[in-house]
Amino acid sequence: MLVRLWLAVLMAELLTVVAFKPLEANLTRDGPITKSMLVIPHDFDHVVPVTKFRTKFHILIPQDSDRNLSVTVTPSCNTVLNWDLKFIPLTRFNQTVVILWNNNKSSDIGRLLIEYTGVSIPVTYDHGRANRGLYVISAQTAAGDDSNAMFYVGLKQKSQKKQFGYRPNGIRIKKGGQKIYLRWNLSHIDHHLMKYSLVVSTSKIYTTICEAELRLEEKQNINFTYSDDDLRLDDRLEIHHLGFNTSYTLNDLIYDETYYFTVFVLHGPHIATHHANATYKFQKSKPIGLKDAKPKMINLRAQNGKASFRYKVGNNRQLAKDVPPNTLYWYVMPCDGVVYVEIRCRKTLLINKRVFGYEKFILNNTKSGERYVLKVESVSVDETQRIRSIEVMATVRPEMIQMPDMPSDLSIQQYVEPDDCQSVKIGWLSANSLTDLKYCVYVQENSNSLESVDFSVKPDQCKVRYGKSRRSDFSNNYRTKTRCYIGEKGIVLVEKILKLKPLTTYTIQVTVTKPRGRTLSYDLLKLDTNSCGLN
Repeated sequence: MLVRLWLAVLMAELLTVVAFKPLEANLTRDGPITKSMLVIPHDFDHVVPVTKFRTKFHILIPQDSDRNLSVTVTPSCNTVLNWDLKFIPLTRFNQTVVILWNNNKSSDIGRLLIEYTGVSIPVTYDHGRANRGLYVISAQTAAGDDSNAMFYVGLKQKSQKKQFGYRPNGIRIKKGGQKIYLRWNLSHIDHHLMKYSLVVSTSKIYTTICEAELRLEEKQNINFTYSDDDLRLDDRLEIHHLGFNTSYTLNDLIYDETYYFTVFVLHGPHIATHHANATYKFQKSKPIGLKDAKPKMINLRAQNGKASFRYKVGNNRQLAKDVPPNTLYWYVMPCDGVVYVEIRCRKTLLINKRVFGYEKFILNNTKSGERYVLKVESVSVDETQRIRSIEVMATVRPEMIQMPDMPSDLSIQQYVEPDDCQSVKIGWLSANSLTDLKYCVYVQENSNSLESVDFSVKPDQCKVRYGKSRRSDFSNNYRTKTRCYIGEKGIVLVEKILKLKPLTTYTIQVTVTKPRGRTLSYDLLKLDTNSCGLN
């Protein structure tokens, strides 16, 4: 009789509702948190210690929300963590909260939402609409050792793109010769506190940084054992701890190799979460296609000093009169540097020359439908750093070239008059043209002796094209005398420069401009009036 009475009382207790007052008044995000209840704030990475004893953490939703609730649990490296999430519904504010006993295998009250056991891998549970209530996370380590875990509770809109300032995570990759540039966005949470680590691999994308560190340690250990299912031993694996930097430059890439990049956000010495990843196959750059008589300018420095251009000779040529058929014209103009130029057709080398400033190439006996490739490469590492850009054009119509048709000899000759130290006569070959050309003569007085500075006879044709800067002229402390006129065709042009100073050094430059076209320069001439003769 006593046993039956005891069982009846026990069943009554199990079926009886339990009532208590809600804790909204002191469990909001900004309110005080009691020691008895560990409340995880919203939209904040919360790192807490976890032991072998089950510890409970609470998430309070004070009122119904149209936002979605997600919970992410990240264990420390090499930590086996058992955790589950339960939901206890709440009624309106200041009214009794009714908690019914559930039929789950756990003895705790509440409705079980998820139960999970994970090793170092972060797991996210998307609950959907954030209902008013109390969510309880129970966590403990499986191995019995104390560790840390990070909990992140997110309240986000149903469509993240509608959030103000939202930027999707991703790695932007920009190629530059034998290197690539990686860049990614800042962390959405506490971006001013987060540090980043980059994992570079040629085998796979790593889920956690712990896995990558373990694999790297195995690769560095000579005596480690492996099976056929393991990753190949010659794979490239690097871990770069970048601090607060959100960019990295990767060098020594191999063609036709696939690279896997993963960025992790560090939340302390032992916890890192996945931030972004990308896959990239490094391949040789395809030649840049050229259209007839359409110049193409690229940043050669960004291409690590190498580039190639492709031109296909059209089937239907509409040539002007007096233009030889089956002739292809190229011009190459590097800016602030020296390059090697090769022109090939079906891998047959046709032209190989070193170019500084400007050069025009003529290919005879070309065929319609043939593809020609022009390769450009800087002559040294120093030239790669010095060079800015390069302009290339190909055409079968020479009248479409905007550059003046310069003579083969670009030197300026100096004629001497006896007993005259205040003037000099110079001469040069005229450019080839069917129209009138404009010539300009510049005389620059140098403040320092030319013997003490580097002097290059070949000018940078890009500076001639873009014009001279008054500010640079002022900073160089010289004054320029200029005379421009329309020159005659097919003769040697002569110009007499007057009012020179004795014991002074000068730089003389002659430029020629094509009507409705561009400007090129002859070689520079240095003049020293100390000797009143040839320098």
